Amino acid sequence: MKSVRRRWPLVVNLRHLIIALTTSSAVVSLLATFYASYKVQRQQLIAQSLESNLAYANKLASSTDDYFKGVLQQMAYAASQVAPGLHDAERVDAEARRLHLQTDSLNSVVIADSAGRVLADSPPQLNLRGSLLHTPQATQALEAAGPRVSAPYLAPSGNMLVLVSQPIVGTDGARKGVILGAIYLRQQSALNKLLGTHYYHDGSYLYVVDRERRILYHPEAQRVGTLMGTNPAADRIARGVSGSEVLVNSRGIEMVAGYSIVPATGWGVVVQRPLSATLAPIGALMRQVMEWTLPLAAVALLLVWAFALKIASPLHALAATAASYRPGESDARLRSISSWYFEAAQLKKAMLRGLGVFDGNLRRLQKDAATDPLTGLGNRRQFDFSLAVLAEGETPFCVVLLDIDFFKQVNDRFGHNVGDAHLRQLAGLMAEGLRPEDLACRIGGEEFALLLPGTALTEAVAIAESLRRRAAESAAPDGQAGTLSLGVAEWQGPDDDVEAVLRTADERLYAAKAQGRNRVVFN
Repeated sequence: MKSVRRRWPLVVNLRHLIIALTTSSAVVSLLATFYASYKVQRQQLIAQSLESNLAYANKLASSTDDYFKGVLQQMAYAASQVAPGLHDAERVDAEARRLHLQTDSLNSVVIADSAGRVLADSPPQLNLRGSLLHTPQATQALEAAGPRVSAPYLAPSGNMLVLVSQPIVGTDGARKGVILGAIYLRQQSALNKLLGTHYYHDGSYLYVVDRERRILYHPEAQRVGTLMGTNPAADRIARGVSGSEVLVNSRGIEMVAGYSIVPATGWGVVVQRPLSATLAPIGALMRQVMEWTLPLAAVALLLVWAFALKIASPLHALAATAASYRPGESDARLRSISSWYFEAAQLKKAMLRGLGVFDGNLRRLQKDAATDPLTGLGNRRQFDFSLAVLAEGETPFCVVLLDIDFFKQVNDRFGHNVGDAHLRQLAGLMAEGLRPEDLACRIGGEEFALLLPGTALTEAVAIAESLRRRAAESAAPDGQAGTLSLGVAEWQGPDDDVEAVLRTADERLYAAKAQGRNRVVFN
């Protein structure tokens, strides 16, 4: 007798397949949304840290350059005082002491005649009076035609130092001698305080190297004077290049670094933060994305399931009719069932509705990528994009660049939490009264910008002055009135260079600072 294979009933029907398809599509879309969110947030955090570190390095490089200019200015004045009476021992000795003791810019001072014989020194412990200068650096200073900052070197005394020199010239133009000032890199000085007075946290720190890759400042004092190992930032500084990048330091730690050149010396200031610390907030950001997305995804899934059941109902009727089909009996019933092409179109429509929820999430993520997370204002990316749109459309605009006066002192004295509160307060003041077409951005650490399309210079100045006044009248988080310095510039059309307008606004911002701060400069 021939055996008959038993057929097991099919337990998976079209309704199950539709639900499985829609559910898997929703899950894949959700995972894609989380992955895209992670990538966007990661890149945004790194970009913000790069911008912040580069801005900080630029400011420190500028401050260091100003420090050397100030030292040379002091030495030039001292040279003018001793030039008429270089052989007046009492006068020369008094000027050497004054130059050394007036500030802590120089660790020691030596005044010598044109033959290199020491006429005066300070502090007295140097005990160089009457001796001849013979080191290569001193000889180069004697022969130099003008002021000079030597390369760092190890003195016979064992001090790692930089020698700053200023020639002494008589009224007849004849060279009469030289003033030498030493800055000890391993001891306390104004330069050391300038570079070292910072609040390091989460592994962030800065160091200074010269173009020979020699370390001139480092939080680990024992490394001062040693040569930097393999390091991309030191390679760029050796070529005189400023910039920012993610690199691996000498200890094998990935760092987000910004580096800038000091014009007076060619040194490089490197500010860096561990990549792990930079990305530390990403966990909280992703949790926030999940809190926004999962409820919407759940609602979307319920809707998709409901539509799937509705879509499967006529197809189920079609299947039932086919199963009970009898020739000549079921034609009318089959004609009464809607076409399955229509039902397939309905399925596609339901899925698209579900996926629309996730498209909205991606649009919000794109908006977040153009927003500064601390202040809620636009970031540098949004600022540059808006500038490009205005320039392409040939729309005249005014730009206001501003920052908080003495903001570094607020951070140093009260900490970064109070500093952040200052930034958020300024963001709120900037947002007040803006037109829909205006844009307020945070483009750096404490640097902000207003972009005012279709605004004349006089009107932009009035807006800037109103903001300055409101800031001065508002109680700051540290209990003291905070003031602003602002620079205003106008772009009138395609004949103007946008970059030049930004540089003009920046120069006027620094002019406002130079003129005493708490003011608007527009010409």
